[in-house]
Amino acid sequence: MGKKILIADDEEDVKVVVQLFLESKGYDIVTAYDGLDAMDRAREENPDLIILDVMMPIIDGFEVCKKLKEDPGLKDIPVVMLSASSHAESKQRGIEVGAVEYIVKPFDPEKLQAVIESILK
Repeated sequence: MGKKILIADDEEDVKVVVQLFLESKGYDIVTAYDGLDAMDRAREENPDLIILDVMMPIIDGFEVCKKLKEDPGLKDIPVVMLSASSHAESKQRGIEVGAVEYIVKPFDPEKLQAVIESILK
């Protein structure tokens, strides 16, 4: 059984592409549509890694990451931020709230896989 990854992104096409790609590499994928859903799914599924979009409805990815890192049961799950924003401030904020990596869209799925593999070693 592969490692479980939670993908939280409100852009269905992005979520599906990432999901299909990672499933083809042997990962078990769980998805969430928005920040609130991502928090619930993280608690329910206890994934090995979380991929978070920054700009999502209800709660943005920065706030979700911050809340995850404040939760004793979820704080050790590594978070990779995935965002259309390439601004240095956004990257900095992602790291400040606890993300281990910040990847800018559009991204290379192979690079994403390499990042995931290095984190989950």
